[in-house]
Amino acid sequence: MISFRFQRLVEKLLSVKFVIFIVATVLLCCGVLGGAEWLTVALTVIAGREIQKFKDFKFSRKETDEENLGSD
Repeated sequence: MISFRFQRLVEKLLSVKFVIFIVATVLLCCGVLGGAEWLTVALTVIAGREIQKFKDFKFSRKETDEENLGSD
């Protein structure tokens, strides 16, 4: 159980969106990026995650609807 949770955490940490967010935060701390640029990157990462969740939900719901139609 713990190894599964640890594996999921590592997978999330290595996702492209999370790496982009970390790089942007480091660049903000170094003074390369300003607050507005960092906010743009952060909002893009958050929007990407939400769109991905919505797509996953929509496709899983579509499959469930199709299964229900077949059982009539």
